Amino acid sequence: MESCVRLLLAVVVISLTWVTALVPVAAESPARPPDPSKSQAPTTEPLQVRLTRTEGTDLDNVIYFALLKLALEKSQRPFEIKITEVPTSTPAIRMITNPELINVVWMGTAQKFEEQLWPVRIPLLRGLVGYKVLLIRKDMQPQFDRIKTVQDLASLKALVGLSWVDTDIFTHHKLPYVTGEYSSLMPMLTSERGDYYPRSIFEFNQELDPEKYPAITLESSLLLHYPLAIYFFVAPGNQALHEALQEGLERALADSSYNQLLASHPVTRDVFQTLQLRNRRLLTLEHPFLTDETRAVLAKYGLNPQNISNINDLGTSHHAH
Repeated sequence: MESCVRLLLAVVVISLTWVTALVPVAAESPARPPDPSKSQAPTTEPLQVRLTRTEGTDLDNVIYFALLKLALEKSQRPFEIKITEVPTSTPAIRMITNPELINVVWMGTAQKFEEQLWPVRIPLLRGLVGYKVLLIRKDMQPQFDRIKTVQDLASLKALVGLSWVDTDIFTHHKLPYVTGEYSSLMPMLTSERGDYYPRSIFEFNQELDPEKYPAITLESSLLLHYPLAIYFFVAPGNQALHEALQEGLERALADSSYNQLLASHPVTRDVFQTLQLRNRRLLTLEHPFLTDETRAVLAKYGLNPQNISNINDLGTSHHAH
């Protein structure tokens, strides 16, 4: 009897060994890359959000930083933001060469950026960044009162940032300009290296500083316009961050928290009362370099500020041209 039991056990062990040999071991299966077309399982790992800033730039006073945080919060994913100070503002180049240092930036779009980086195609500030008021020296207002056409601007010199898409537009229209680091443009205006510094209607407040730049004021009669979208761009291949920002911005627009931020942020809340945009002389510059995709999203999301009397009128409607 005992010998029969031993024989039966031996047969079972041999059979199990043979079956195991027929079953492929999971660890030895070839790894397959994830299919980006299929939604990935949710992860509890925080999104790593990497930004750079130049010395003297207070991101807490920048509306785009506030919009970035809002989009991340609305994405309903955990995130961690790390900010590194750098000597010069060349974020597009750094994002390609060093995505560990910077993996998201906001900037005016251009075809080269849309090809090299990954745009989140929702124009920040509803395309209103294409409407510019001018920062000038106080003694220059009489000269700007005489500006009636785009051609009249050719007698004056603009100040624009390095790598800004504005340079292409000004070149196309044969308008003189001088470029400089973003942090140096206000000092350059003070030292008369240029005559005017165009800033969007949502940006001028973060530049004006009567104590630091007492000679600089807001020009009172003109509104310069060229179609322009500022996007969040993420480093190529960073699908998780791109999806989070896209979804977060869409949710913020849908639930009105986007417009509530604009209505409460110190940079944007008083814009329409302060600037009296309906009373300004509109000068429009063609922007021949916009991609078809950007023209489409500006048509969908863009607004005309001369049709708006109060920031609360933004609502969630589109096509308000």
